[in-house]
Amino acid sequence: MQRIINQLSELQNKKVAIVGMGKSGLAASELLYNLGAKLIINDKKNENEVLNDIESINIKVERITGGGHPPEALQDAELIVVSPGVPLSTPSIVSAIYKGIPVISEIELSWQIMTLIKNDVKIIGITGSNGKSTTSTLTYEFLKGDGKKVYLAGNIGFPMAEIVLKLINREIDLDYIVLELSSFQLEGIKMFKSDFAAVLNITPDHMDRYSGMKEYIEAKSRIFQNHEGDDYLILNMDDKNTLLVIEQLKNVYLKKGRLPHIFYFSRVQEVYGAYLKNDHVYFYPKEDISDDLKNEMENTVLPLSTFRIKGVHNIENIMAASLLALCVGCKADTIKTVVKEFPGLPHRMEFVREIDAVTYINDSKGTNVDAVLKSLESFAGNVILIAGGRDKNGDFSALRDLAKEKLKALIVIGEAGQKIADALGDLVDHYFAEDMKSAVLKAKELARSGDVVLLSPGCASFDMFKNFEHRGEVFKEIVNSL
Repeated sequence: MQRIINQLSELQNKKVAIVGMGKSGLAASELLYNLGAKLIINDKKNENEVLNDIESINIKVERITGGGHPPEALQDAELIVVSPGVPLSTPSIVSAIYKGIPVISEIELSWQIMTLIKNDVKIIGITGSNGKSTTSTLTYEFLKGDGKKVYLAGNIGFPMAEIVLKLINREIDLDYIVLELSSFQLEGIKMFKSDFAAVLNITPDHMDRYSGMKEYIEAKSRIFQNHEGDDYLILNMDDKNTLLVIEQLKNVYLKKGRLPHIFYFSRVQEVYGAYLKNDHVYFYPKEDISDDLKNEMENTVLPLSTFRIKGVHNIENIMAASLLALCVGCKADTIKTVVKEFPGLPHRMEFVREIDAVTYINDSKGTNVDAVLKSLESFAGNVILIAGGRDKNGDFSALRDLAKEKLKALIVIGEAGQKIADALGDLVDHYFAEDMKSAVLKAKELARSGDVVLLSPGCASFDMFKNFEHRGEVFKEIVNSL
């Protein structure tokens, strides 16, 4: 597969279309403008809104098309950079691909440019249906704590294009980038290569965008499609779809003739990698790795009692992040120290407040059914669950066993409220709320000492809120005003 950008001078006066002007689209536009490209901008927002976005980064463009993605918006483009929110199945994108116009993601664009200016930066790529943000941030903290020059980017932190522009302008120096990568970002990669990668789990998500699990798994598996024998891959032995991910590794073997170093993590069995036993996380090395890595793995024992972040899903996140950090070269003592100090992320099993011995938890980042499952597993019972939002074609019946065991009551909100009630309403008392305030007030009315009020929506937020962060902040404001 040939590079799209062989030297930076090729971008001078090249007509590049940016489709989607979210964070990554804006960062890609600024990077390309500074390299001399002629920009064609296309977004579903109206042209005045797009113009405001462009003015905020002080660039000039050749043409703006707003209000959708018509084919004429991309005419004359020699390269198209697609933002994660725009499916590659969009008719105008499909038409461009058919015409032979290169179509790539912002991640691919940034990686190709970065390798031309600083090709020794190592990429740590992390994907999965759940846990990406926590694992990526924790991995970043491990490397930073070990004294390494590292940035956090991708689906969290900075867009990668912003970091690459800082490198070009010599504003920063770095050796590692930790990239949180969604399936949407991975769809548009071609040559992009991570040196260390983790697939945390693959459970049904974004089924409104993919034709089924096979297509979704293939998108996630692109994270290691260019791996070589000296690279490292971390997989979840407890995830039933890991076997299907391993099937995708056959393509890597056919291309390269050798697989990367593979480690696993597990809460239920001893594996090469990280495993849970007697409330401790142990690390078990393979024979074909360096003596230094073997030594650090054997010296890294993590008692669950030292974890500041709680929940069964966070045990998995800590195992995955620790494996990545150890493979990079972090010391066992660094891992132990950071695990004791890491407070977790906002909106992911975040303690908000205790009122009358009732605990309020903000898990607004739980945007799919599996995230809700993992959150419920963390409580003994007596949970009043607030769920709902914009459905992503989730199967809420998968919650039935835990609902029966853990829920005291269910409060549903948003577009998916009726669907969730239909799936679980025969098992537990359930209530409909028209907004977040009504939901929280109803939960307070129902709650008694020892109960937990959990916002874990299992849905996207866009029917009622700007994003999951906005939803979580509204929940916290209401709880704190009680």
